[in-house]
Amino acid sequence: MRVAASAGQTILALAVMGLGVISLATGHFAAVWQPVPQALAGRLILAYVNGVLMAGLGAGLLARRTQGPAALALSAYFALWFVLLRVPLVLACPAVADRWSGLGESATLIVGGLLVYARAPGASLPRWTGPLSGARGVRLGRAVFALAAFLMSLDNLAYPRGNADFPPGWIPHWMGWGYLVGFGYIATGLAILCRTLPRLATVAAAGMMSALTALCWVSFVLEAPGSRLNWTGLMISAALTGAGWLVAESYRGTPWWTLASGRTGFDRKQRAR
Repeated sequence: MRVAASAGQTILALAVMGLGVISLATGHFAAVWQPVPQALAGRLILAYVNGVLMAGLGAGLLARRTQGPAALALSAYFALWFVLLRVPLVLACPAVADRWSGLGESATLIVGGLLVYARAPGASLPRWTGPLSGARGVRLGRAVFALAAFLMSLDNLAYPRGNADFPPGWIPHWMGWGYLVGFGYIATGLAILCRTLPRLATVAAAGMMSALTALCWVSFVLEAPGSRLNWTGLMISAALTGAGWLVAESYRGTPWWTLASGRTGFDRKQRAR
């Protein structure tokens, strides 16, 4: 089993570390965790704790001996915020599309941690997490990402004008951007669940997420390098991109233009033995 950090794992790790540094430098939670109530007792201390935790777990993803425990802890941490902040927002206003999209983004971050954990060295993993490791963990991560992709499409399809105006000025403000991204996510989710060209679809989705990060958020940071919002947006977009590439990398070895069997590299290794 390969345990060296892949491109997706490295991108995710650096982005998580970046979010931690932002919390430590500003004393604020990253926007992905908002709204953390301003009146929350000890909010500033919790923000610093969050920064230390994120920076440490991100660094842990890059080391062979620690990537398994770090990935498991990071997934649990993302899941905690998913339940405490994202789910209540959706329940409060279930008709608001961007809240569902936020739910999908948070689920995608959880998937990133799960896929790193699934490929981590088996010796460092507790036995009770068996369903999250190896081939079973990979299949679980893929399924959750498929559902998350459907949710992330909603914001893009519901607010075409807002998505047209989102890119920096040097990119044409086209009404079709939102539809292109939204239907791209839907196609990716269907490809994974139907096992139809999943490698092609997930690589295309990861490329789309990479383009959004590089063309939009990097531009925003260059335009206003002192903006905490821009740096936070860049790190969140990069973390989502890393998770997207981890999903795409899980299909390595699957033919590009044929139906997938649903098996993973872990299955093939076990058969070889």
